[in-house]
Order: sequence, then C-alpha cells, then structure tokens
Amino acid sequence: MKNLFKYGPLLFITVLMSSCLKANLEVLPVFSDAEITNFRLEYRWVEGEEAYGKLHVVQLPTKNTIDSETNTIISVITLPAASASFPESERSKVSLQNVVGYADLSTAASMHPIGDAPVLGKPGDFSKDNLQYEVVAADGQTKKVWKLTLSGL
Repeated sequence: MKNLFKYGPLLFITVLMSSCLKANLEVLPVFSDAEITNFRLEYRWVEGEEAYGKLHVVQLPTKNTIDSETNTIISVITLPAASASFPESERSKVSLQNVVGYADLSTAASMHPIGDAPVLGKPGDFSKDNLQYEVVAADGQTKKVWKLTLSGL
C-alpha cells in the first residue's frame, strides 16, 4: 500500500505527459506576409493614486491611408470631445508625445521599431519624423520596413 502512494503519482504524471499523437500530423502553412493592415492610437491616464488608481483608456479615432506598395502609413488622428468619461482636464493633456500605438499585422508576423521610433503597446513619443518599423513575416525570411506618418493632434 505504501508503494502505491509512493509510486502512484509518478505513474499518473508519466501517463499524463505522454502523447497519443505520434505521426500523420497536419503540416501548417508558414505565412510570408509582412503587412500592416491597421494602425490605432489611444490615450491612458490613472485616476487617483498611481499604485491603486483606476486606469482610463480613450481610443483616438484615426483615419489611415495604407500603401502596401511603398510600405507607408499616413494616419490622421482626431481628438474626441470631452465627456463624463473623458474630462477636459485630461483631454487637454493629449499630444502625440504621450500616446500608445497599436498595429494589426499579417498572421503570426512580428514588428520591431527602428531607431528612435517608440515601442508599440507602451506610451511613447509619436511626434517625431521618420518613424519606421520592421515587420518580419512568420517564415522569418520576408521583412519589410514600414514608414509611419502621423498628424492631427
């Protein structure tokens, strides 16, 4: 009985960790697209104590012109009107120097800033000229450098 308690969990883990799939697995395609299909900006602020405050996020409407032949994105950003959820005291602080950028990419592609372009997903300074990002396709071979131009704020 002691041996059952001693070796039982080991036997259970061994069976659990083994796989029934050994062969005839479907080969999935490796994507070679390195495209940016959309670009967005948002403004964030914390209300109250930073460690325990409430995070607020406002999506900034953007009108994008995306040219896949020249790998350029031109985004015109508008600032939403003040409201109960977006007070004028915060609205007046919004600029291209303190927003967060997001991009939609081709399936399984990755994106990296070039030079002093801000990292997407974190607050950064998007007011600089010549913002460039490298998009690497899932195949790891196809790479494109995209230029981003923002205006409107």
